[in-house]
Amino acid sequence: MTSATDYDPIADAYAAGVDKRLFNALYERPATLALLPEVSGLAVLDAGCGPGWYAQFLVEHGADVIAVDASARMADLAAARLGARAAVHVADMARLGGIVGDAALDLIVSSLALHYVADLPPLLAEWARVLKPGGRLVFSTHHPLYDLERLRETGYLATALVEEHWAWLGRMRFYQRPLSAITEPLSAAGFVIERLVEPLPQPEFRAADAKNYAHLMRAPSFLMIRARKDGP
Repeated sequence: MTSATDYDPIADAYAAGVDKRLFNALYERPATLALLPEVSGLAVLDAGCGPGWYAQFLVEHGADVIAVDASARMADLAAARLGARAAVHVADMARLGGIVGDAALDLIVSSLALHYVADLPPLLAEWARVLKPGGRLVFSTHHPLYDLERLRETGYLATALVEEHWAWLGRMRFYQRPLSAITEPLSAAGFVIERLVEPLPQPEFRAADAKNYAHLMRAPSFLMIRARKDGP
C-alpha cells in the first residue's frame, strides 16, 4: 500500500453509481452547494472533477468552467458529459501550469478529492496562485473523525495512508489527517476560512437508510470548508 487509489480502473463503476449514492446525493452535495457563491459569470475550476457532476452544475448556472482530473478515464467521462460547455483536462490538480494562469479564477470547487492527496501544502499554494485576490475555495473531504475505531490504532494526530473496502468500488486507499493538517496549510497558502461545516444528512436520507442516517446524526463523515484568498 504505497499510494492513494488509482481511479482509472474504477471510473466507470464510480460514474454509474455515484449520483445514486445517498452519501453523495443527500449528504455531501447539498452541504457543498450551500457554500457556493452565486456562480454566474465566474471563472471556476472543478479540481478533481470525476465524471463531471459539479462541473455540469456550474456551467448550468452560468459559470465559465475548467475541469481537471488526474484520471484519464474520469476526464473522458466528464468531457462526454459536458461536451463543449467546459474545458476538461487530464492533470494533477496541484500542477496547473499551462492550464490556468496566475490570478485567473474567481472560484475553485473540489469535491471529496483532498483525501487522495499526500501533501496538501503544494496543492493549496497552487490553488492560491490561480485564484484572484478575494477568490474563494470550496471543498469537501473526509472528516478527521471519519473512522473513530481506526483512530484508536493510528492516533488522531498522525497523517496516514489507510485502506478500506467499499462494497460498490472495492479496495480504496486515502489519507486520514487531523484538522490542523488541513487548516494550517490553508493559512500558510494565504487563505482565510470563512465557513467550516460538519454537515447533517438531508431528511430524505432517513427513509432510504435509517441506520446510516442515525450514524451521521451522531458523527460526521465529511467536512466542508469555504475559504477566501487573502491579500494581493
